Order: sequence, then C-alpha cells, then structure tokens
Amino acid sequence: MQNFQTLLAEHDHLDELALTLVRIAERAEPDAAKALHARAAFSASLDDHLGRETAFLDGELHEGKVPEFSDAVVKFHSDFNDLAADWGHYLRLWDLAAADADWPRFCGETTAIMARLRTRINEENNLLYPLALRYSRIRLRMPA
Repeated sequence: MQNFQTLLAEHDHLDELALTLVRIAERAEPDAAKALHARAAFSASLDDHLGRETAFLDGELHEGKVPEFSDAVVKFHSDFNDLAADWGHYLRLWDLAAADADWPRFCGETTAIMARLRTRINEENNLLYPLALRYSRIRLRMPA
C-alpha cells in the first residue's frame, strides 16, 4: 500500500527537478544541453513515480470499493490525458538540435509545460491524496 508521506516526498522531488529546468530556461544564455539533461532527470523521476501511482490508482478503479474516491480517480485520469499527450509531444519535438535552433520558443514551451505539470502535482497533493487517505486507500506513512 502506498503512503502519503512517500508520495508527497516524490512530488517535492519532482517539483525541485521542474524548477531546475525552468531556471535553466529562464537564463538569457542558451544552454540546450544542460536543459535537456535536467529534463531527462525530471522525465525519469516522473516515469518512476507514475508507475507506482498508476498501479495504486488502477487498483482502486478495479476494486471500486469507495465510489467517491473511484470517481475522483476517473476524473484525475481523464484530466491527465491531455497533459500526458502534450508532454509526449513536447518530448518528441524538442531534441537537442531543435532546442539549440529555437532557444526562445523551447524556453517558452518548457516553462508552460512545467507549469502545467506542477499544477497537476499540486492538485494531487491537495485533492487526490487526501481523499485517498480519508478512505484508507493509502497510509499516512510507512509502518515503523
């Protein structure tokens, strides 16, 4: 069973990685290689987190023991579909050559997608995870 404390820690780490990437994108001096390295770190951590989170949330969908929580999970999955598609498009579009060729546009799109991902993380922290905790779908922390 997942725990609230670990999920929040993972989100905090993702937020730090996102902010690192945004700070690179906000610099006047282009550094596409550094930006893509930071993005790769964020993407790898996101993939790891989503793997664990998806297993926990999909289990809830199959069990459906708590309709209010199951409905929230369905809504979160649905809301995430567009963001996930846009994230995939962004990753495919902006390789090193493209980011070097159009640094200002890369920076704008990076800042925008990171803002959306950070908003999603915040929504999970403030809406989904507390609901999961309320209905005993996750623990508060790891057992001692």
